Amino acid sequence: MSSESIPTHFRKFKKPSFDNLQFRIGELARMTNVSTRQLRYWEKQGYVTSIERDDCQETRLYGFRAYIKVSIIKQHLDDGESLHEAVLSANDQLETVSVMQHIIKKAFQGFEKYEDEFVVNLGFFDEDETQLLYASIDGGKVKYKLVSVSDKNAQSKK
Repeated sequence: MSSESIPTHFRKFKKPSFDNLQFRIGELARMTNVSTRQLRYWEKQGYVTSIERDDCQETRLYGFRAYIKVSIIKQHLDDGESLHEAVLSANDQLETVSVMQHIIKKAFQGFEKYEDEFVVNLGFFDEDETQLLYASIDGGKVKYKLVSVSDKNAQSKK
């Protein structure tokens, strides 16, 4: 399929990266409503980790993953769980999200136009790589379509 048949906003789609987001301890405390004292304690206990710094600065910096973990722990504490239970729950949730994120990163092959409809190409469905899995939205629901590679190639020649 030619790139001209894909809308510009699809062609320019970039996967967001949160790797460079960094927060000082005070910023993280404000964003999560967790005191800096609690954050220092959680870090001392190994529940949360700050970013290793090469610049000889002592100010703690935290990344996006720490922000998410602190937020999850705080939610569980607010629900009445102990700190230990909250940390275990946060670790489980982060593990689940990590697996989902890995699958989505590997599966997403881009946007395409197939049969006059814009679809998300989720890659090969079978080990022999003869079928592609497409996803689209129809009436607010996600619809999946298996398309044989030969049918796709035939359609793109039209």
